[in-house]
Amino acid sequence: MLNNRVLSNLTTITPLKYRLLSILAIITSIGAYFMLLLGAAVTKTASGQGCGNSWPFCHGQLIPESVSIATVYEYSHRIMSGADGFLIFALTVISWLMYRRDFRVKLFGFMSLFFVVLQAILGALTVVYEGTYAKDGLLSLHFGFSLISFASVILLTMRIMQLKHVVPGAPERTAQQIAPISKGMQIIVWLLAAYTYVVVYTGALVRHSSATLACGQQFPTCGATYFPNIFTAAGIQVMHRYAAGSIWFLLLALMVVMIRVARDRRDLIWGSLWAFVLVSLQALSGMATVLSGAQLLVSLLHTTIIAVLFSVLCYLCVQVEWPWRRHVVDQSPVVVNTSSNELLHETV
Repeated sequence: MLNNRVLSNLTTITPLKYRLLSILAIITSIGAYFMLLLGAAVTKTASGQGCGNSWPFCHGQLIPESVSIATVYEYSHRIMSGADGFLIFALTVISWLMYRRDFRVKLFGFMSLFFVVLQAILGALTVVYEGTYAKDGLLSLHFGFSLISFASVILLTMRIMQLKHVVPGAPERTAQQIAPISKGMQIIVWLLAAYTYVVVYTGALVRHSSATLACGQQFPTCGATYFPNIFTAAGIQVMHRYAAGSIWFLLLALMVVMIRVARDRRDLIWGSLWAFVLVSLQALSGMATVLSGAQLLVSLLHTTIIAVLFSVLCYLCVQVEWPWRRHVVDQSPVVVNTSSNELLHETV
């Protein structure tokens, strides 16, 4: 029997409210993607000064009088960031009000909002520090925080979709509670996600330090050496190549291990499979970026794949849950069918 509080919550979340919230979540996710993509386009086309040194307006004007290609890229990115920031704020507030007892909704909503504000602040600082070495570090952080915000919006959207099948206020058993995996595997998944995020920063540094073609259009070598000075543009490029290559091997190993030890967890098997497919596509797009002379569309494809890959790894982290959290094994009551002497799990 559901208590009165559960019944009250059930009546407040109507199918129409849920449908509208789902639509808002999907639109916000699409906006977060375009915000990330436009930011990459601004960097690739060197349009960071397309609006001069003024922020948030362009050349100190709401509608700039002179519009160049650089201005279009930069101002479009600012407008999209502002619009999607508003959508993230609205999605966070509404989802909190509708699912105020759900920890994941509150967590993903907070992370989405916090990191989109943080990346906006860093974006403003890059205008102030334009032309200095500090700009490269700030822009790398800017992309990294944008990636976390994007992944958080995706996870929030997925959580909202999951809640369609959850009775508000009723106990919910996660996949980890029903078919748990070892603490060691939990730690491995979290460390892989963290390491991938660090490698993303090396890729951002390659882009923001103009090191994409530091080795020319040669791959996998960099001229006559495999280990150039790390403090040079070529060294930054090669460091990123080796780090990205290590992720390919690590995610291959993760997929193999998941298939062997997590046979009852289709979510983890498919998640690790998609992670390996995406990291393979990421490697191919990275090669194509170098061999094509860093063409814009190829670079944007490279950004798209890493955004999806990082989101998949975050999804795996959510599915395995916190390594330090004790999981509860599903212990459904067992009854004996005396006619056939078979053990049956009673449906709860």
